[in-house]
Amino acid sequence: MRIDNSIIDLYLDGKPSSAYAGHWVYSIIADGQYLFSEPNASHLTEVKRIKDRVAEACNSFQFRNSDLVFDIFDGIPAIMEHTSIVLTVGLPAMYDAMVREYNGETYVIIDLINFSNYIEDGNDFSDLITNFLSHELIHVLISARYPEEDFDYLEYLNFISFHEGFAHLLSYKENIAEYQPDDKYKEKFDTAKSRLIAALKEDNPSSREEFKLEANSGRYWDKFASISSMLYLMKHICSLKEIFYRGWADYTKRIVNYMWE
Repeated sequence: MRIDNSIIDLYLDGKPSSAYAGHWVYSIIADGQYLFSEPNASHLTEVKRIKDRVAEACNSFQFRNSDLVFDIFDGIPAIMEHTSIVLTVGLPAMYDAMVREYNGETYVIIDLINFSNYIEDGNDFSDLITNFLSHELIHVLISARYPEEDFDYLEYLNFISFHEGFAHLLSYKENIAEYQPDDKYKEKFDTAKSRLIAALKEDNPSSREEFKLEANSGRYWDKFASISSMLYLMKHICSLKEIFYRGWADYTKRIVNYMWE
């Protein structure tokens, strides 16, 4: 993986935001929108520390649950060779890390100010960055086989549930194949599945937009598409490769029809 420091170095050098606010990265986060939020210079010291740690993590990166990852996905070395990490600041607070395509290339974009909020919560940095990178790079691997298209509403719910379920599961805990979910996960699955069912039945255009946003944003356990899918896959841990190659086309139907045992 290559690391693009062009934005972050300008910020750390104390340059005005006008020096990097025109970068293409701020125009590809959301379709048809330019997203830039003036970064506060008070974060300079923390961002410098995080930048160095992220570089170290990228240079020695290993996927969480690497055995499962290499079993499910093909061509990982070649895909990683053509993937870049863009370290940035200036994205709205809800955006910490994401995968985007630009001019035919794949980029993992990480806003280091927003990312630093997780560290302030007392999380272990090395574990945190492994989770983040694993999650985002799983998206890269999925997209190599199932690239994003111009989806209608129901197709989007299938696609995002499929994508986020695999990314959440494989970065959730190490040795996830040996993890036995207890009853609290049944409650979380049932709650997320109920919300998914409501989203699938919704016809109102404005409500559909709200469901699309809620599907994978907000508090961790409230992201109904991500969580229902992650827990569905957790209960089908021995069939992940089969599920992956079956694809996303009817994926939400499989989640909705599953009864937690």
